Amino acid sequence: MKTREQIIERIYQSLAGNMKHLDLSGFHSDARLREDLGLDSSDTLELLVSLEVEYDLSLPESAIMAQDFTTVRAVAKLFFDAQPRSNPDKLLEYEEDIKLHCFVSCLSEVIKRFDYDQRTLYFGVWDSEIVVTDKCAISYHSERISHHVFIDWYERLFGIKVEPWFDHDIDREENVHRLVSLVENRTPDQHIMVMLDMHRLPERVNEFNKDPFPHYLMLGPTEKADYWFVYDPDYRWEGVTTKERLLHAARHPAVGGGYIFSDKNAHEPRPADIRAYFEYCMLLDRHPMTEAVREIVEAHLNGVDKNGEELPLSSLRNALDDAPILSIRKYSYEHGFAFFWRELELEEAEFDHWCEVIDELAKGYTLIQFNAIKLATTGDRRIGDKIFSVLDQQVERENRIKSRMQEVFEMWCEKVFTKQDAAVPELEVAR
Repeated sequence: MKTREQIIERIYQSLAGNMKHLDLSGFHSDARLREDLGLDSSDTLELLVSLEVEYDLSLPESAIMAQDFTTVRAVAKLFFDAQPRSNPDKLLEYEEDIKLHCFVSCLSEVIKRFDYDQRTLYFGVWDSEIVVTDKCAISYHSERISHHVFIDWYERLFGIKVEPWFDHDIDREENVHRLVSLVENRTPDQHIMVMLDMHRLPERVNEFNKDPFPHYLMLGPTEKADYWFVYDPDYRWEGVTTKERLLHAARHPAVGGGYIFSDKNAHEPRPADIRAYFEYCMLLDRHPMTEAVREIVEAHLNGVDKNGEELPLSSLRNALDDAPILSIRKYSYEHGFAFFWRELELEEAEFDHWCEVIDELAKGYTLIQFNAIKLATTGDRRIGDKIFSVLDQQVERENRIKSRMQEVFEMWCEKVFTKQDAAVPELEVAR
């Protein structure tokens, strides 16, 4: 089964190989076939035939007759939906493509290509690492953040070893040269991740309006040396961009990171490893995001930062600017529930209920940020009591989510394992 990303890449390859008259410099997943790429109705039908003959993708005749093929994404969705499912009885409708964690999304995309269930990888996202700076502001990005937990478990779960190619001890231009060499010499089994500043790619959506905006995506070559293909699983965007613009975005001093991995040895995770990973990730008595926000608000009310220096209450206005980026990670609970719900064939109505609770949890941080800005603006310290009350509600919500997640995990263990199973050795990695 092909992923949406793979289908979009096949669309590009088909157009580049069979329709030389087209200008594909503006090709991307949201490009309009007629207005942006110049395809007429006959070209579009030729594209559909090419995808079927050359890439073993097909559409039912009813779709060909009834559908209006407007954008690359629309065509890709039709082909994706037309593919047979390996376990049709285990389908569960929910938003699977929400942006959660750019690093994990890149790893997850490769797993989906093998039709393995990538949702288990997201067990580590709902409480993933958060930084509170010395000035008591929350941050989703820091040089102190390490992805080694995801890297180690990714290899253990799926057999894919992720290696860093970016070297923080050498000159930035040397790293740029490394990136160029890797992309130009990439083999079909390889995947090249790089951290870019999305603010330097203004044609792309930067919904958080961050400057800089560090973000991981993947790159590959095209038939033209000065254009590269961009794979951005987190934002569900694929398309071509000039090499020059991408390297410009990689040169920003605020970004620095990159990994390479091959999917040659990919395998489906063993249930014992899924169990071990869940047990490692599930912090039943911790709430890192809420704890970080509480620490920040308390520090501003006390007027002292981590270094013992004065901390104005007014600085709380921007102290939670990164909260929207971090709060969406709570939606990874949906992936966890979806995995167990499908495996246990539980009632969909209850799944929908928990999705609503998760939505309340994620959006609760917006209310907290609103009140934090109000506190910083007015100086009315009574608003702090309101913030702490909402934080307590967040703990209560997350406790309910974690409790039910633990219950369905234990139900899954009872179904999958026998009493004779040996203990699973722990993977020695530091949180």
